[in-house]
Amino acid sequence: MSKTVILIALILFSLDISAQQDTVFMRHSQDWPYDTLTYVTDTVVFPTGMMRHILIGTSILSWTNNQQNAKGFGIYFDKVTKSDCQSDGPEVYRSKDKINSIISTDSTLMVDINVYDNCCFDFLCDIAVDSTGTLDLIYYGYGTSCSCLCCFGLKFDFSKMNYVEYVKLKGVMLNGDRKTLKPIR
Repeated sequence: MSKTVILIALILFSLDISAQQDTVFMRHSQDWPYDTLTYVTDTVVFPTGMMRHILIGTSILSWTNNQQNAKGFGIYFDKVTKSDCQSDGPEVYRSKDKINSIISTDSTLMVDINVYDNCCFDFLCDIAVDSTGTLDLIYYGYGTSCSCLCCFGLKFDFSKMNYVEYVKLKGVMLNGDRKTLKPIR
């Protein structure tokens, strides 16, 4: 009887050791060109939940060194939101990325911008703060390349951490371009 119990315990223990810790199923189209959609499902297995780093659509490049440094200025990058294509006429070919508005309260900061890029792109977003207190909104367009440009809206939402004194943020710029710098009021 004890040999049976030990054998069952060993089997259960070995199953626990080899069990998948975290699994993600991803479904995507496999055909090119996309005339007909044929989907395949990929299974991605991660050794732990902490290793599950998947970026889909417009999203934050989470926990970068830039964002960790920004916390020293009392700012935490909460979320980014992309609007649908707002304009795709001839004016988008002459337009430059710009900051539309900066709304600062005691506990939040929201920056709304326009980005002119490929119609089929999503954006990976990051932030950095330099020694002068300038918040740099960093974004990379990626995805399927289409033969058109669009004006997208991106909204960056931040929480302010108020439990200690921080160096005050003075302005916001886009992708390191000082020509886009706007002061925070």
